[in-house]
Amino acid sequence: MASLKEISVSLLAKVQQLQESLTAGFTGLQQNCAAVTKATEKVAASWSGSSMGYHSELYYRNFERPPLGAEFSPEWGGINGIPAGWQKRSSDEVKAHIEKLAGVAIADIEKGSDTAVSAAKALHAEIVTEISGLHAYPGLEQEKRLLSEMEKFKWGITLNEFMDANLPKTYMSRDSEAVYQGVKVSAHLYYAGVAFEKNSECLAIQGFFKAATRLLRQIELNAGPMGLSDGAEQQPVKAVLAICDRFHVVARQLLHRRENRATLAITDEYDVQDLLHALLRLYFDDIRPEEWTPSYGGGSSRMDFLLKGHDIVVEAKMTRKGLTAKEVSEQLIIDAAKYRQNHECKTLVCLVYDPEGLIKNPRGIERDLAKLSGNGLEIVCVVTP
Repeated sequence: MASLKEISVSLLAKVQQLQESLTAGFTGLQQNCAAVTKATEKVAASWSGSSMGYHSELYYRNFERPPLGAEFSPEWGGINGIPAGWQKRSSDEVKAHIEKLAGVAIADIEKGSDTAVSAAKALHAEIVTEISGLHAYPGLEQEKRLLSEMEKFKWGITLNEFMDANLPKTYMSRDSEAVYQGVKVSAHLYYAGVAFEKNSECLAIQGFFKAATRLLRQIELNAGPMGLSDGAEQQPVKAVLAICDRFHVVARQLLHRRENRATLAITDEYDVQDLLHALLRLYFDDIRPEEWTPSYGGGSSRMDFLLKGHDIVVEAKMTRKGLTAKEVSEQLIIDAAKYRQNHECKTLVCLVYDPEGLIKNPRGIERDLAKLSGNGLEIVCVVTP
């Protein structure tokens, strides 16, 4: 029977695969949604402005903005006959004009989004089912909270919710026939709702990928040889991993200070080390920065941080242009080899800060480094965000 960590690794690969297959299409799909939204706004300028009964079907001439003095009056409606230039338009006529303005077939938008949502929901159901046993494990409280949030994941704002927010709740008119017919959804508003819903679904799917990656990644990190136990000996490692996982959030928050006060901007590896050192102080009293390692390959070097008494070393890297994922990986492999010689290092945590997303396969680097664990050294790599 596969372990929780093995299941998480397998599911992470599926998340990455689906994300790669869908992400390229999201840009075009969202651009099409924006084009339809813009077209519906133009059509709305030719609309009667009333959602009461047959008023909702009235548009001026060939979907033109009515000139001053020719506007439709929702108050009087068609009591004296439908005003000149105003005519009923069927839903299909409105749709055809919107598609002409947008240069997009609304059916293509619906098909593209529905296909993506269906695939994402299937993977969501698989993740929730496969790791549902997490709730029964001791400890791993943060992972359980993330799983609970995943179980209640919302797939965007629906068309009905859009309509509830945009249709009038009260209305008044002397046109009793229109009032008697009640509130109706105008065709252009309906198609605006379709575009909004489909764009919202795209954003939700992207949010799902982010949430699923974080959940499975934390299970992978915390449910390995160091995980599934909440014993005191495991708490230091979990504290370091929590800091690494939230590092980007903290770095970003520091940029927003009241009254434009000076702050710490993370621009290079030294900045990463300074902020990491401060965050480690939340949990650890004895932090030895730049301790010397035993001789390796004819020389010795300094480690970033040794957490004295916990047998943990923390290394920090920051990506930059010219420093490829391959080079980062090679540096970490060398670090792992030299720390294996250090009797004070039983766990090596490597934080790779990648704020610009230069590493295209961060989970791959994390898994490759984890495979080097053994012979008394546990290696955990965290690429963030």
